[in-house]
Amino acid sequence: MTLRERRSRLVRAGPARTWAVVEGVGGPAGWYAFTRLWAFRAALDRLVGGPGMRGRPDRPLRPGDVVDFWVVEAIEAGRSLTLRAQMRMPGTARMTLTVTPVGSGAQLEQVIAFEPRGVAGLAYWYGQLPAHRVVFVAMLRAMVRAAERG
Repeated sequence: MTLRERRSRLVRAGPARTWAVVEGVGGPAGWYAFTRLWAFRAALDRLVGGPGMRGRPDRPLRPGDVVDFWVVEAIEAGRSLTLRAQMRMPGTARMTLTVTPVGSGAQLEQVIAFEPRGVAGLAYWYGQLPAHRVVFVAMLRAMVRAAERG
């Protein structure tokens, strides 16, 4: 079973500019919203044996690249990026960011997917859902603003 949260926003910037923002996630650029909260989550993860923050390459991303506590699972340059979380949790989390041309602008879609392991995984997903909605909505909005600022 895969649980999903999907949201999208229109961007008044072109697809290339929007993609540059998507591909720039993590590392020095941060996560566009709640950067300290992401760092705190990574620190907690490291305390329980997870990888914590590890940075990211200073070049275009490729499958297998580490982006903080995520790994690039799939990338279609200019179009979509799927990251798989490597944090310790009772399940597998993925975030996919997709850029679609719309007129002279773009649509930025964010899908958060979680494959829970057992009851603990379901409790984790539903327990984190209110906070994740705030964090991921803010992240998407900030990414749109960053693309539009150019």
